[in-house]
Amino acid sequence: MVSNSKTQSSQELMKELDYFPHPTIREGQRQLVEDILVTFKEKKVLLAHAPTGLGKTASALAVALQILNNSEAREKEDGTTRKKKVFFLTNRHTQHKIAVDTLKEIKNKRGHKIVCVDLIGKRWMCNQEIAGLFGNDFNEFCKSIVEKGECEFLNNVKNGQKLTMESKLLLKNLQNMSPLHNEELIVECKEQQMCSYEMSIMLGKDADVFIGDYYYLFNPYVMIALFKKMDLELEDVILVVDEGHNLPNRVMDMLSSNLTTNMLKNGLMEAKKFHFKGMINWLQELNRILINLADFKEEDRNKEKLVTKDSFLSEVQKVVNYEELIDELEQAAEEIRKKQKKSYLGGISTFLESWKGDDEGYLRSVSDRTNKYGPLITLSYSCLDPRVITTPIFERVHSSIIMSGTLNPTSMYRDVLGIKKEKAVEKHYPSPFPAENKLDLIIPETTTKFTARGDVMYKKIAEICTKLNKLIPGNTALFFPSYYMRDQICAFLNSDKKLFWEKQSMSKEEKEQFLEGFKLEKNKRQGGILLGVAGANFAEGVDFPGDLLNGVIVVGLPLAKPDLKTKEIIKYYDNKFNRGWDYGYIYPAMNKCLQSAGRCIRSETDKGAVIYLEERFAWQKYLGCFPGNCPRVTKDYFILLNEFFR
Repeated sequence: MVSNSKTQSSQELMKELDYFPHPTIREGQRQLVEDILVTFKEKKVLLAHAPTGLGKTASALAVALQILNNSEAREKEDGTTRKKKVFFLTNRHTQHKIAVDTLKEIKNKRGHKIVCVDLIGKRWMCNQEIAGLFGNDFNEFCKSIVEKGECEFLNNVKNGQKLTMESKLLLKNLQNMSPLHNEELIVECKEQQMCSYEMSIMLGKDADVFIGDYYYLFNPYVMIALFKKMDLELEDVILVVDEGHNLPNRVMDMLSSNLTTNMLKNGLMEAKKFHFKGMINWLQELNRILINLADFKEEDRNKEKLVTKDSFLSEVQKVVNYEELIDELEQAAEEIRKKQKKSYLGGISTFLESWKGDDEGYLRSVSDRTNKYGPLITLSYSCLDPRVITTPIFERVHSSIIMSGTLNPTSMYRDVLGIKKEKAVEKHYPSPFPAENKLDLIIPETTTKFTARGDVMYKKIAEICTKLNKLIPGNTALFFPSYYMRDQICAFLNSDKKLFWEKQSMSKEEKEQFLEGFKLEKNKRQGGILLGVAGANFAEGVDFPGDLLNGVIVVGLPLAKPDLKTKEIIKYYDNKFNRGWDYGYIYPAMNKCLQSAGRCIRSETDKGAVIYLEERFAWQKYLGCFPGNCPRVTKDYFILLNEFFR
């Protein structure tokens, strides 16, 4: 029962929060809302480890809109004023929908007018015939037809730099209809034969809330272009980062680049096809340089090593001036895109440009691998430190919250994102769900340690998984460290339940069909078993509410391969934070396990068992990574599961 003082406090908070979508605030949610409110008012950064069900999205958006509404417009030196804007960033399209639905609820229940833009990648909003175009190829194609005035959809939006009368009318209608999902906006724009992306940018200029992917703020090129169009500055941004545990890796991926022998092979074919004869020799020489860099000794099983910036640059310079090569490749790519829309030469040019970048916080390496297409040599320029981008952003934005159900430990994310201690507020919140609804067990009878792998261990793991699936009624999900290990272990799995095998590369449609089939299986007597991989398609961002999933079994530890990049990350974080092993190896693996486990209990009425099948989970260095109460370490799982599901 809530005390009178707390009830009064909640009532006072509700008076202050005019944008909160619900008539009352739950006790567990109250502390989160208070912390966000104080953080935003004090212009700090809240790192919130907040489990599923706490109402993170509603809390963050309600407080951010309240701060936005109470803030005065900022006056600039040139006399112009700017109002603040809420940036809600997430790496998952499902979270876009949740955010827009929350804003719709606020508008409907509180009567506030809220203008929101829900932006996805320009390619996915384009009305042109662009099948097969991705990344830089699409960007260059779009740029080309816009410059030539050949995009009829954009021409319907703008006449030169001015909006057409029709687009002004549509923009006004979109503002009145807002908040809209991007799908809803695209439908409206298609009916008027207008560019959905450009209309979204126009809508975004006066929007209260911007919903988008991380790269709209953390990719420097995308951010500069977007902010210029929206006439926006970082100081005007109230930032909400959803699923924040993904941000460091996403930023590092954005800042990394590769050059492969396959890219050069395709580029060579392209040069021959379009008669760029002078370029053929240069591409052949680039291929030769890559092969020479990948000169490994017989005993070097890993076939990867560090290289220096100059070891590649100087070799290229012997053949052709480096800057001239970049320019020539890009010019050729532009010509090719006019004829077939995409160009491999453009990708080669992009890599050569990135290779000129800094050494600090980056890894330069070459590797020789075999994939399904044959041998592949890769020259990599890999970012190890997201702080090169994130530090100035978190320093300049008005205020921010980074939130996730697995932002644990918050101190690691504060460090690797470069947030100053005096500006950071770190909070852990308890789960709002009844503890008795979840059975958390560690069964220390098996391991996926490299030294223990083999048919004997795989058979033992499969036998325990078979028993567990008999004890857990209905649907269950098994998450393995890798697809290879899953296939080795599941060769010995014996169950009456229908098996659902996750594929390594799945389209959005394939994922939806897969989940639909799995969810239908719950109505059958035996149920189904999802055989997935930690950190892959179904280990996060997917909900199985109610009795759609009664148990999750995390099989083994998904530790990163001890390859060159992993070793260098560990060394780098050791240098910077004296926590290399934790930050670069243990914590990322444990977060994958906790994300997988989180698929089971998604609401206060859900009931399920989460089982960690690996002896190392009982070791102190891994056991200490579990937030809140640690799972029970036991071999008496038969009795405990029978009692729990009775």
